[in-house]
Amino acid sequence: MPDTNQPELRPRFESIVDQAAGRAPAVGDALFSFANLLDSRPSVRRALTDTGRTPDDRETLVRRLAGDRIEPAATDVLAAAVRERWAKPGDLTSSIEEFGLQAVLMAARSAGRLDAVEEEIFRFGLVVRGNRDLRSALIDRAAPADARRQLVRTLLNDKAAPETVALVEHAVLDRRARSLEAELARVAEFAARLRERRVAVVHVAAPLAVEHRERLERALAVRAGGPVLLNVVVEPDVVGGIRVELGDEVVDGTVTSRLDAARRQLVVG
Repeated sequence: MPDTNQPELRPRFESIVDQAAGRAPAVGDALFSFANLLDSRPSVRRALTDTGRTPDDRETLVRRLAGDRIEPAATDVLAAAVRERWAKPGDLTSSIEEFGLQAVLMAARSAGRLDAVEEEIFRFGLVVRGNRDLRSALIDRAAPADARRQLVRTLLNDKAAPETVALVEHAVLDRRARSLEAELARVAEFAARLRERRVAVVHVAAPLAVEHRERLERALAVRAGGPVLLNVVVEPDVVGGIRVELGDEVVDGTVTSRLDAARRQLVVG
């Protein structure tokens, strides 16, 4: 679920999106747009989180701002959000954006495409990391947003799920302080969390055999205390062994890592 610091919003949000059914992608898009509005209008952020106003006043204001221009279910999410107390105005913006991510991912789950979206987001991140020119084109804020949006669609349309296209567009156009790679990883983590599992990125020099992959999945599940999604990255530069990233934890068992450690010990000694 979103990392909102208002956990009581979660069941209300899920209920609204579930009732929206096939309109969930439109809910996500509307929440992304409203989060961008809040980002660009500090006075609106402050007004919608002003504890000097009653919750009813804040809800009336957000409904007036939304009007009939956005998906009604998204307006209901916004109304529920502004009734809460927020430590900082920016927390409201972050939570609305995260609810947008969740709405798109819930649409993918309802359509039976969540596994595909999770995999496609991860693979797109690898492509971006390995192609400097593509990365530069996607993150160039001097380029028109429509041009970058069209680039994403040219790369992904007819090759990826519609939810993947929407989420990559959001990562490219609306990311805040994060790098593009970090934003894509965050989206993949949200997808994994929706499936109640964690993501482990495994770097190896050659593809893992099926039995080795299954054994590693079991070992990491024990370490993580629950199901783990294994994303395997084949990197010829990895010399022997594997390197595993599980959240903030990194386990480096490569030969290169062990040689580096030995060199450091020799220098210290």
